[in-house]
Amino acid sequence: MNLPYSLIFYIGVTALIVGSLLYVLLYIPKYKCFTEGFGGVARGSGEPDSLRTLPEASQILDILHNGVEANKSMTEGSSDYKEFQLILSKMASLKKDLMSPSGVVEATRYQAFETAHDRINVAEVCGMCLNQTIPSRDLDIVFSTWRDRGNVLLTKLCTEANLTEDNVVKIETTFKRIWEDVYDISKSKCLKTNFSIQNGGSTGGEVGAYTPEHLTDLRSYDYKYGGLSASGWNGNV
Repeated sequence: MNLPYSLIFYIGVTALIVGSLLYVLLYIPKYKCFTEGFGGVARGSGEPDSLRTLPEASQILDILHNGVEANKSMTEGSSDYKEFQLILSKMASLKKDLMSPSGVVEATRYQAFETAHDRINVAEVCGMCLNQTIPSRDLDIVFSTWRDRGNVLLTKLCTEANLTEDNVVKIETTFKRIWEDVYDISKSKCLKTNFSIQNGGSTGGEVGAYTPEHLTDLRSYDYKYGGLSASGWNGNV
């Protein structure tokens, strides 16, 4: 049976399209997608993650690594080392997302939740920061927990690595500087009102009283009329 030329034509075109799609799927190389922003890929690009936004963090890990070169399994492979590296990764990733012009949660969404030093998932913290909906108290709790747990881990790791006093001081100073850097950036990006600046440097969060200038020269009003108050009460019981 002879097929119509139109049907043969359509079958040929369909086969050509299907063949082209298969070729594209099988042989064209696949490239990783990059999101808008800066600092390169967010995960797996260094130690810790988002290394380029917090290069001093890798300096701390390098000192610990060099201090235990003869016994890597004791410190570099320990749970304390991995948790400390995770804290550094979270601070670096949070700084990366907060400073990125894209305004999306990208680097922090790869960070795992750790009950030992997390009160809120860092990706959720970043999301609230970008929307400026996180309370200042919650932000303080997040950062104070990272700082306190990081100092505990750092003390243990420095002891295991048998570091010199100079290296211990250098590591502790560097960690404090990293923490303050990310904390200051987070306060400026996450909070709608900076109470510290508003109240002349006080960190109590209380705003002082304010009297309009047009009321400063008026005499006091004692609520009395003819020796009595407006209600007729003279103050005696």
